[in-house]
Amino acid sequence: MPGTILNYLRNARRGIREEGFWYWLHRHLVTTQVWYQSKIFPPPPKGTFPPLWLSYKKPHYGLLAFGGRLTDETLLYAYSKGIYPFYERDPIEWYSCDPRMVLFLERMKLKKGLRPLIKSGKYTVTFDTAFEEVVHACGEGEDREGETWIIPERIEVAVSLHEKGQCHSIEVWNRDGMLVGGLFGMDMGKIFISESAFHKEPNASKVASAYLNCHLQHWGFVLNDIQWFWEHYRRMGYEDIPRKQYIRLLKDVVTEEKRLGKWMVDTSLDVGNWIPAQPGSQVRK
Repeated sequence: MPGTILNYLRNARRGIREEGFWYWLHRHLVTTQVWYQSKIFPPPPKGTFPPLWLSYKKPHYGLLAFGGRLTDETLLYAYSKGIYPFYERDPIEWYSCDPRMVLFLERMKLKKGLRPLIKSGKYTVTFDTAFEEVVHACGEGEDREGETWIIPERIEVAVSLHEKGQCHSIEVWNRDGMLVGGLFGMDMGKIFISESAFHKEPNASKVASAYLNCHLQHWGFVLNDIQWFWEHYRRMGYEDIPRKQYIRLLKDVVTEEKRLGKWMVDTSLDVGNWIPAQPGSQVRK
């Protein structure tokens, strides 16, 4: 016990020195509050989540609850409520950020450089042909700096839902047959929950996003949700919306009707000439 207290004091001193006393104190008060509310409203499978208004904007950017167990059912239930797990080790940390970054598919922007790249034939795009490779690549991206939420437990659930036909991957291959970009995410009806993306060559993940969103619109989807803010996605038409608006949208876009099973690229679609503001424009003339 004395050793534990000493370690805590050392970590506290380091945290205060690096963050400043008031930020450190606020962070610890928030963490304590979330622990208490997680006892009153235990996460699934034992119970339900705390009310979303109890989540914090800063410094935890939507932290809502600790604990529970990550299963296929738990993850799908969380997504349907606007909640997602984001953690590297137990206990599970559940978040509901406000605002939420989403793409209304008709508002996607295909920048001038992206269309020629898609049309050039430099890359070949496939769906659901290398799911586990994509998931592992997303967890090993250069921007991770040794940290990732794509841990074995999370991969296991993703693979299980992929085998059930609800979690999907988009792969981008170069002319040498190497996987150089991609993303994966969840089909929730009329909303696709994008979980992570990666690229090993410039703009490869943007090519994956263009193919995915073009197909989503063609299939009758409304939204692509990427949860957190990312500046490079804003340039592609993604936008922040208030969580209240997002939760209202979920009631309409989370449906029982899903495209279960393996997805395939529709060769009748012309992604390079797709005009998002004109649904149907992606169909080859």
